[in-house]
Amino acid sequence: MRRSTLAVSVAAAVLALGAGASAADGLQSMTMVTLDELLPTRILEIEAGTEVVFADPRFLSIEVVPDDGAPEARRIAGGFTALFREAGTFRFICIVSGYERAERVPGEVIVRPRPGGAALLDFRAARPGVTEQEFELAQAECLRDPRAAGSIVLFRMCMQARGIIPF
Repeated sequence: MRRSTLAVSVAAAVLALGAGASAADGLQSMTMVTLDELLPTRILEIEAGTEVVFADPRFLSIEVVPDDGAPEARRIAGGFTALFREAGTFRFICIVSGYERAERVPGEVIVRPRPGGAALLDFRAARPGVTEQEFELAQAECLRDPRAAGSIVLFRMCMQARGIIPF
């Protein structure tokens, strides 16, 4: 009985030390993404301090394009991980399998600063070419998730309103 109590105490101490180290490294949250989640838009949107875990056996490699503040993706069991500490837009290339041959899939990680309040988006610049109903829908949906906007026109409008040029 004493041995299992000691083992649990040691494990808890190791986890606590690991959590402290992560917090000191800037880790605030973690998100997991699979290839199926990535492919529709090839854009991930996260907050600074988020660790992205590319958790899909079809990811053969992930390379974040070197840039100021860009993290290095590293292999872990079951995929790859990268900690995005700073706000910015970071491009990446992943090599994926599951097709007739391995393919290069480009993508972007948009890292927003940790919110101190709600972010306001300027939809006026992106408005030309959409109906009033589409505009209202996009305003409501873009704040939650631009991929839920409904059509490619609305998705592009959401991205333009956020100051992002989609692929």
